[in-house]
Amino acid sequence: MATEKQQQDEFKSVKQRLSAIQLIIKKDLKDGRLPIMDDVRRFIATSREMDRLCRSQWRAAMDSYIDRLGSFEKAMDSGELQAVEDAFHELIDRKETCHKEFRQR
Repeated sequence: MATEKQQQDEFKSVKQRLSAIQLIIKKDLKDGRLPIMDDVRRFIATSREMDRLCRSQWRAAMDSYIDRLGSFEKAMDSGELQAVEDAFHELIDRKETCHKEFRQR
């Protein structure tokens, strides 16, 4: 079983990877193009890894994020740029709200 420090380090590492791939997707959308599927797959896999590491006190927020992740996946399947942009921004808004809630505690 991992120690508290190991869990924190793993969570931090996943969070950094998620932020990096998020920036790539955000740039593609800003430039008016659909994200590259390999980037999207990495983003989704890393988001799911973050979900696995989520502590119980953040479960409701993470569940909301994962719901929005599903919407982003469906939008990507549609191939409609506006739908992808909307779903991605909702996902990022959910993440930012979660972070604000965390900092207020």
